[in-house]
Amino acid sequence: MKIEDSFFTRRDFVVGAAATAAFATLPSFGAPRAKGSKSNYYVSVLGDTHYDTEPESVYHSKYDYNNRWANVVKDEFYRNGVMWRELCPSLMTASAKIAAKKRPDFILQVGDLIQGDCGDPNVHKKMLDDCIKKFKGYYKDQYPFLTVIGNHDFRGKGARKAYFDFMNPYNDKEIEKITGTKPEKARYPVFSFRHNGDLWVFCDFETKAIDKISELIEGAEDARHVFLVTHGPFVLCPSASPYAWRLAGRYVSEESRKRLYIALSRRRAIVLSGHIHTTTYYKIENEYGGFTEASVSSVYSSPRRNTAEPIFDNVSDYKLKGRNAQGEVALFKSGMKEFYHSIGSGHYRLYVADGGVALEFYPGNSEKPAKTFIMKKQKRS
Repeated sequence: MKIEDSFFTRRDFVVGAAATAAFATLPSFGAPRAKGSKSNYYVSVLGDTHYDTEPESVYHSKYDYNNRWANVVKDEFYRNGVMWRELCPSLMTASAKIAAKKRPDFILQVGDLIQGDCGDPNVHKKMLDDCIKKFKGYYKDQYPFLTVIGNHDFRGKGARKAYFDFMNPYNDKEIEKITGTKPEKARYPVFSFRHNGDLWVFCDFETKAIDKISELIEGAEDARHVFLVTHGPFVLCPSASPYAWRLAGRYVSEESRKRLYIALSRRRAIVLSGHIHTTTYYKIENEYGGFTEASVSSVYSSPRRNTAEPIFDNVSDYKLKGRNAQGEVALFKSGMKEFYHSIGSGHYRLYVADGGVALEFYPGNSEKPAKTFIMKKQKRS
């Protein structure tokens, strides 16, 4: 059986070992679709980028170093400076080349767009503005660019207000470009929009309003696909602090978290996250249905991150230390069918079709995918 027959209709897309060749055989993105079909589309995806520049004084001259995190933050400034001088420009160039060939509907970045830590609201706004202009420049300013809020994006004195003052009107304009209609104002802690029959939900991962996320998903029975974009992962990750580095942190009850687990499962939703600086993938099947999550990273901080070689690729490897995490570990692991965890960073391409959703992983500055994740496969009627 041909892979396109086993996974998707030929009109949709094919994945797996033959993914690269198969994608090339598809009609161009702008080609007419079958009558009654939702439009298939691409999204170029970036993980955490921690945009910064050298010298340190450009964005951090007003940072207050008189705190217990000063040495950690200075190490991050150094890492980012080297990263954005030597490696990340080539990653962005590779992503832009793929975009030029495949014409995504938009670019999606999953938070920690910038390093932050400016110490001054005006400098913080400038850092955001400089970053977005630079990133759009790689893509020749041809596509809308969306980002979800990450902890670094509002880190520093006055930074949270500065972020919203700058990003709220920006997000409104970019979403209007994607949807073609003036949307309701995109405001955190949770907002959503529709595109080609799909529901896209964006949230502040430190929110307590996790029930609002569930409500949006539960109320979207007519959506073709449901996407949840959150900087901090929903599924507990082995390389992360169990409670601080996840959606809603310590802030919500087990009942609210279980409600979201069920809502995601019933809609066979796709979760896209970052924060943990790895490429990690989970496929979960349960009595309610199931969902998938991919945590992605563009922190291309050293050549060794130009890899798709997994640290773990077996469900039996999924575990966390600490007694407090074991209840959730058991919940996720009980339905986990696939688990992949790599230190690899790079850029990604999401393909959304009537037949399902797939995510390609391009390590480092590669222009060829090394791994393809089947995030959703529609059942044939």
